[in-house]
Amino acid sequence: MADTDDEPPDLAGPILADALGKSSARAAEMVREHVEFNDEVLSTVLLGGFGRWYWSSLQEGRSDAPDALRAAQVLGELFADGDDEMETVIATGFLEALPHPSEDGREVVEQLPSSLRGWLRHMENWKPTTVWNPTR
Repeated sequence: MADTDDEPPDLAGPILADALGKSSARAAEMVREHVEFNDEVLSTVLLGGFGRWYWSSLQEGRSDAPDALRAAQVLGELFADGDDEMETVIATGFLEALPHPSEDGREVVEQLPSSLRGWLRHMENWKPTTVWNPTR
């Protein structure tokens, strides 16, 4: 699926794919499968898959949990050092895929790097400053 003139390029995608692919053999396999299926890196889709993997691996205590933790560490570093686009795709892809406060498995959030854990809590505590009124 190639970019069109109407779609901005996904500049974070190649950076994410490269960094995650280097974190473990399992992560490299996930990136490869994603690219084969989508013909390109779709950052938020890729990171949603990584979020679900992180959640299930840690919650179930699977043998690939250390790999999922390494991938989260890589994402934490990219988030802390990244630009607005990188922060946005990690938040909307990876963090949004994690369990919400009332869901089973929420304890996996405590194992996130501090930058990601802090931003997730910020997202969850956000309240709009004004209420939209369609009659105005």
